[in-house]
Amino acid sequence: MTGYPDIEVVAAIIRKGGQLFATQRGYGEWKDFWEWPGGKVEAGETPEQALVREIREELDTEIHVDRFLQTVEWDYPKFHLILHCFECSLKTDALHLNEHEAARWLDYASLHDVRWLPADEGLLPLLSARLLDVDASLAQFLETEVIPQYDAFDKAHQQDHARAVVSRALDLAAYYPVDRNMLYAAAACHDLGLSVDRKTHHLESGRIIREMQALQQWFTPEQVETIAQAAEDHRASSDHEPRTIYGRIVAEADRLIIPEKIIRRTIQFGIDHYPEMDKEGYWQRTVEHLHEKYYYGGYLKLWIPESSNAVQLEALRQIIADETALRAIFERMWAEENV
Repeated sequence: MTGYPDIEVVAAIIRKGGQLFATQRGYGEWKDFWEWPGGKVEAGETPEQALVREIREELDTEIHVDRFLQTVEWDYPKFHLILHCFECSLKTDALHLNEHEAARWLDYASLHDVRWLPADEGLLPLLSARLLDVDASLAQFLETEVIPQYDAFDKAHQQDHARAVVSRALDLAAYYPVDRNMLYAAAACHDLGLSVDRKTHHLESGRIIREMQALQQWFTPEQVETIAQAAEDHRASSDHEPRTIYGRIVAEADRLIIPEKIIRRTIQFGIDHYPEMDKEGYWQRTVEHLHEKYYYGGYLKLWIPESSNAVQLEALRQIIADETALRAIFERMWAEENV
């Protein structure tokens, strides 16, 4: 009873493996926002029939409507939207944009990289659960109550970092007999202790997890303790090996060894935590940190052989060894971070 006219529409969540197809509006008040493709239900149509027709008109392709997912309701300024969302699959790989200005295939870690229409954004926790194969109610809690806390941390530990660790951890879970929900919680919460103290954040994360009453909805006290230990054991500079497979997986996933990303995060951390330094000071700190942590003999350890980190770590070490190449990367990133 909002007083607004109701508009009933359908949306296709087109899935291909671990990716979902999203489109960008090229017209109207919400131009450039992203949405799940679909449209209005016409008189005499079922939602499924409307969806098949709309996707044929918008994308020149045919779909299977596989299952109903969720109905999202949202009050826009001039109408009340009722959005029926269905998981779909393509009958063919051919896609052509007839109405939208752009499109992307998004995985879990990139779902938040685009600016969504409000109603479409409301589906992200459920879609995260579908992509990660975890409990939907747990995903609703972690995606809306826990991971947004990373917004208060430094640039190297924002929401994108948390979701990247979650994504990598759940990928590695395929190789081990672990509880995916426990691993998801451990990865999502692993850096929460940054809200208290950087130096002991891993221990603070464990404390926060043990005190998080909401987790009792999904886990036993013993499982919560394992999740807390995984967070405590993730830190690269830890003086002991992770105590469980959950700790080893989260520690490995947290490494995220992509050479340029590692170098950029090192620079970002320096800028955030040592504002009194001049440029040469940041350069020296970057070199010292990279040698101390990542170079041969550094304190970083890898725990999961199925991870791609070993190859990436060797590539990073080659950059560290070539100071001219490293300085060039530093200069470029310094300029980008200080625009």
